[in-house]
Amino acid sequence: MTNTFKPETILGYIPGVLKALPITMEILFLSLLIGSILGALIATANLSNNILLRKMSSGYISFMRGIPTLVLIFLLYLGLPQIALNIGIDMSNINKSIYIIACLSLNTSANLAEMMRSSYLAVGKGQCEAAYSIGMKSFTAFRRIVLPQAFGIAIPTLGNNIIILLKDTSLAFAIGVIDMMGKGRALSAASYGSNRLEVYMATGIIFWVLCIILEYSSKSAEKAYTKGRKQSAS
Repeated sequence: MTNTFKPETILGYIPGVLKALPITMEILFLSLLIGSILGALIATANLSNNILLRKMSSGYISFMRGIPTLVLIFLLYLGLPQIALNIGIDMSNINKSIYIIACLSLNTSANLAEMMRSSYLAVGKGQCEAAYSIGMKSFTAFRRIVLPQAFGIAIPTLGNNIIILLKDTSLAFAIGVIDMMGKGRALSAASYGSNRLEVYMATGIIFWVLCIILEYSSKSAEKAYTKGRKQSAS
């Protein structure tokens, strides 16, 4: 029997799906935090004079950007416990959210590393050389000259990466994490799939609104930062 589509019920499912919003935001925040730290380390290695570090960081970025996030989730979730068990470590009690955060952190760290590298290189070397010529130390020149400009350049790309990361959190349901997508699936299963389309449309609307908020926030931050830099320079 074919289920009847009831568009008038879509908005009614939004509150139920929103109950899992804290889980989604926790995954987003922790993945972004860890991914940013890893990305900074990888970008530093990629910009170093050490050929081995550059090769290793480039290989890492290529692998993480080339493998689908869902495949990485399954590789880590299914493969890591088996490898650990072979050396006598039982990982069966680890919260499933940890695997999702680990996967998304690794995946987004590659994108953030490329963002940091390109933003750093976008700042003219001549400015650093001018700073060195007046006796400024390397770290001081980076902190006072390179970093503020690189951060301003990176804001739009950072906003896009956060939006991508938010959408990738929806993959958590694949291993049973009750995020918003998982909550939607649970609501659908409770009615034996009769409301599946309506529930997933409600979930899609929530993600869409969140992406609009993030996009607006990114543009506002870029505008405010650029305005502040111009005022401080004048």
